[in-house]
Amino acid sequence: MRLQLSLIAALVLVPLVARADDRVDTTITWFQERRAEAAGDKTTLDVYHPQFDLGIDLGESFSLSAGYEADIVSGATESLYAAPPAGSVDAVSSATLFDDARQVGKAGLSFQGRRSRLYAGYAYGFERDYLSHSVSAGASIDLPGKNTTFGVAYTHNFDQVCDLDNGNASPLERRPLTGANECFVAAGTMGRTTISHDVAIDTTEATVTQNLSPTAVIQLGLNGQVVNGFQSNPYRRVRVGGIDAQEASPLVRGRLALFARARLAFPRAHAALGADLRGYSDTWGVDSLTAEMEYFQYLGGKILFRLRTRLYQQTKAVFFEDAIDYANFGSTGAFFTGDRELSPLRNVLFGGKMSYLAVADDAGQVWGLFDEIDFHLRAEGIWAQSLTDTPPDGDVSGPLPDMIIVSLGLLMRY
Repeated sequence: MRLQLSLIAALVLVPLVARADDRVDTTITWFQERRAEAAGDKTTLDVYHPQFDLGIDLGESFSLSAGYEADIVSGATESLYAAPPAGSVDAVSSATLFDDARQVGKAGLSFQGRRSRLYAGYAYGFERDYLSHSVSAGASIDLPGKNTTFGVAYTHNFDQVCDLDNGNASPLERRPLTGANECFVAAGTMGRTTISHDVAIDTTEATVTQNLSPTAVIQLGLNGQVVNGFQSNPYRRVRVGGIDAQEASPLVRGRLALFARARLAFPRAHAALGADLRGYSDTWGVDSLTAEMEYFQYLGGKILFRLRTRLYQQTKAVFFEDAIDYANFGSTGAFFTGDRELSPLRNVLFGGKMSYLAVADDAGQVWGLFDEIDFHLRAEGIWAQSLTDTPPDGDVSGPLPDMIIVSLGLLMRY
């Protein structure tokens, strides 16, 4: 099944500033989410995310980067969003077990001048039912004194998503993909049951970073995005007035986000405090606010500990309705969805990260080879709360986290 994170991952802008030294950065991340089925049995969705990045100097001004990452997914997902039967509080769940893998390869070239940086990159991602090509470019410049930095970035995705060939069927007549359908089959092939839709994604970002003092820095930014193409989950059905039809979302979505970030260091305490605030709105009617706090503390000379908490809340898309309303009143137009990410929701994240940092000094290099070593372990939990009566993917909220994230990484510079 198409990964819910595939679009999001494709939109992440490649970092603009490449460090002017050789580096190897590898990380493995495990994400688990608890899911609920109609019978009340608990199941999980597991994602394993290995990532490997390499940077190589090409002289004093140029550097080359390359990387690979993957999402290896197994678990269950809701394939039918429907109202609960009479006398029950549980939604009708038609959970589908699946295994999938998304792989991405990327490369980039950057130029570092005395006060400016330029970057260009390309990434190719593929999975069974989604293909992605993306090109990125960006630039940043420091004003005299290097207390103010302006940055801009742009990414364009040339993507394709697989879908069942529903011909000219109306929204309520369309049927979803199944795991048995073969995707990206050449046109004219005998027995071909699928087609592919083009998805174009344009993402831009502009930032200004200002040093307020030797111990304080702030960044303000604006992020905009336009997605044009098929954006429904081709596997999910929604029960609308007694009809189980493939969910239908608009073909165009515009997004805009404003964000502010601040960091304040406390040298005597060997600590720092961070705060992030982000407001978001899109043309589908989803508005959200994210507030985040971080605290960094050195324990000795080489151990850095970070505590992080985040609060997120969003409104629903204008065409999202609770499953009970879909059943009783139908959809308000041609669009209907069972996507949790388009429903009203709130979540809270809390976690920590422990890093071992070793930097070369006059005594010699770290391990006899490296200028810097960063070995880190991160663990975070997310408590989610649906703000609709019939939560998509069920309701498993409780004292334990609904989702957990564990990451182990090693960064080496030489």
